[in-house]
Amino acid sequence: MITTTAVPRVSHVRPVLRGARDLLMRSRTFQRAVRAGTVRGQVPLTVWQHLRPTGVWQLHAPDGSTFRYYCGPDDVLAGPVVWTDLRLWEEATHPLFYRLARTARVFLDAGAYAGLYTLLACQANPRLHAVAVEPNPVAVRMLRRNLDVNHFGPRVHVVAKALSQAPGRARLTVPERLTTATLREGADAPGRNAVDVEVTTADLAVGDRPVDLVKIDVEGFEPEVLRGMSRILAAHRPVVIAECLDRPALERLRSTAAEFGYHHVHHLAPHAPLAVPPGFVPPPRHQNFLLTTDPFTPS
Repeated sequence: MITTTAVPRVSHVRPVLRGARDLLMRSRTFQRAVRAGTVRGQVPLTVWQHLRPTGVWQLHAPDGSTFRYYCGPDDVLAGPVVWTDLRLWEEATHPLFYRLARTARVFLDAGAYAGLYTLLACQANPRLHAVAVEPNPVAVRMLRRNLDVNHFGPRVHVVAKALSQAPGRARLTVPERLTTATLREGADAPGRNAVDVEVTTADLAVGDRPVDLVKIDVEGFEPEVLRGMSRILAAHRPVVIAECLDRPALERLRSTAAEFGYHHVHHLAPHAPLAVPPGFVPPPRHQNFLLTTDPFTPS
């Protein structure tokens, strides 16, 4: 039984534990131990999800080759990316993406964040060039750092703007979780930052580059991004991978994609891409979808 007099003592426990955790996390040796234990399945999710790695780490691509990833102080993806060595980060998507990137000439990364898909594409194919588009200034700094530590800079054109169906300016809402920054109206709320950003279209950002592969992660703004790449879609028919967080977002994306001849939609499920039936609801995890003009047959 906890008495009234004991409550103040209990209230001091969590700050002490947080302080001990933060002290341990300053040690690179401790961080390496966390990673080794997590990769082996010895450190549970309930533990490592509260720990954030720092510095530059080596990651393994699906083919076993290695590249580097810089963990910035604001990088909310760093935990699952580094601790599990990509095993629990979009694991239903990035192996297929990596295979597609092997034969792509140009990759368009719409909503690049810190550039992980751009890094994977460049690692998969030494001849590939990428256009990485990211409007969040904090994320752009992490993106450029990742390009530098991998020496991929000469192969990547960074566009520090947002994408939509027409150029202009817009208000980008940036919550504490940087990966969910959005242009959607009504997203402003107390405690969230907002920044004015320049907006362009994918067609303008890419120019005459022959795009074969597209990844879109723009927090519900996917249809607008598609409409801004009408020339790319018509001229090159790239494979498109897009995130949809809920059923309305998926239905909007599917309807817009069909306008450009993209009638085949597959959910990137854990074991294999599955054709999306009417009324499909994206699960809490694995929210990426593959859009193609021709039937897609997983190999």
